Amino acid sequence: MPQDSLRKNPLYRAEDLGKPIPNTPHAISMCLPRWQDVVGYEEKNPATMKKLHLGYPRFFYHPLVLAACEKFRTSTDQHIQLYTTRNAAERCAAYLWTRNSTAPLEIRETGVGAVALTTFPAELADEAKAYWQHSGEGISSRCAEGLLSGAPLPNAAKARERIFQRLEKHYGTDRKNIYLFPSGMAAIHAAYVAARKLNLDAPTAQFAFPYGDTLKLQNKFNPARALFYPRGDETDFQQLETDLKNTRISGLFCEFPTNPLLTCVNLPKLRELADQHRFPVILDDTLAACINLDILPISDVVVTSLTKFFSGTSDVMGGALVINPNAPFAQDLRSELASFYEPEAFHPADVIQLELDSRDCKERVDRTNLTALAVCEFLNDHPAVESVYYPAMTHKEMYDRFKRPDGGYGGLFSFVLKDAETVTEAFYDALEITKGPNLGTSFSLCCPFTLIAHYDELEWAESAGASRYLIRISTGLEPADDLIARLERALPRRNL
Repeated sequence: MPQDSLRKNPLYRAEDLGKPIPNTPHAISMCLPRWQDVVGYEEKNPATMKKLHLGYPRFFYHPLVLAACEKFRTSTDQHIQLYTTRNAAERCAAYLWTRNSTAPLEIRETGVGAVALTTFPAELADEAKAYWQHSGEGISSRCAEGLLSGAPLPNAAKARERIFQRLEKHYGTDRKNIYLFPSGMAAIHAAYVAARKLNLDAPTAQFAFPYGDTLKLQNKFNPARALFYPRGDETDFQQLETDLKNTRISGLFCEFPTNPLLTCVNLPKLRELADQHRFPVILDDTLAACINLDILPISDVVVTSLTKFFSGTSDVMGGALVINPNAPFAQDLRSELASFYEPEAFHPADVIQLELDSRDCKERVDRTNLTALAVCEFLNDHPAVESVYYPAMTHKEMYDRFKRPDGGYGGLFSFVLKDAETVTEAFYDALEITKGPNLGTSFSLCCPFTLIAHYDELEWAESAGASRYLIRISTGLEPADDLIARLERALPRRNL
């Protein structure tokens, strides 16, 4: 399989720029092997961009998606996006009308499954791309492939059933509390919509530095925006308590652990504040891989990206939202989701692929837990390394309160080198690990996360504790000794 090849022959050389990760028609990542390639991608340098034929699907329109748009285009000057359902297309149009209330938009069904399209003028192309990115509701490459071929929809009933069974086991709840989505971001978006309807005029809150799109979703889609507490520490708790005395919020979002700093905030204290001030807590456990932690009982909602550890292939997207049936807002949120949730939005071909990929999820996660811990212990002791961000080393006490008896500390970590401004670029270029966005894959994957996720706001990210020179690695199924040897060869030697 392509994933096996990447464990033995990683994509890290200059000539690997733009290659799909993995080498499949539906790959959801692309290789950015050198620091300058990341900069070129962020600055849309023509020499870099001409090498990129696909990328992470919410940021980069897949060639099959572009071809499907062309199929439904009715005029040469028409701009089109294809969405999973008509309701999703209407939500996109509603967002665009907030940007230009007189824009000539059209919503049209394709006549193929539930897929619908939104048309918009050229001046709204960037805003349409923002909705595509932050809502996670755009069609997948497999959906596009089906639109182009005209093949009937496959029957995914058995595959969907097996995915539900796995998630029921992982989360310790039954399927009436579990909702499947076409991407992790779509699950977050659904949680956001449901929480906001509890109090439409109120802001939401983001506690601790998150994956960037979660915060951008709240700021772009809500006129009241989001209250932001970037470090999730005691000072931020004090500020949150002060703000809650005068401001009602419709919901609080938090990752546990956070991406990329692996922060583990004081969840019992968040729960206490939520009960006192009556707002739901939405926790993202993507880095816990559905398996390592048991945080559903302390949340109102858990959201997770099934694209990551659950799949492990970098070849299919998916997401899940899980309601805690015993939480104060369980019935309210379930009622809101009843009018929002559309199972048909998750394309059957993606469901089938996700079921196949996730059959060995527990075994993969168990192995990557052990590998990441061993690699982090090596890095923590290395004289060239300034800081390692990993729950076993940075927030062990809080993490352990929610770690399952058979769980580990996760397969993802970040670190910063000493004299980072001088040495990081050379280190990254030399590192013999596949380089590109995404995480949770069965092959190790590396990226300069802050640079790639916050290129236009690096000073802001650094003010929240995320160095622009931070390196993030997601460990795969390679032996720990192999990964340590690769790191050793790339790490600066003058600090030894």
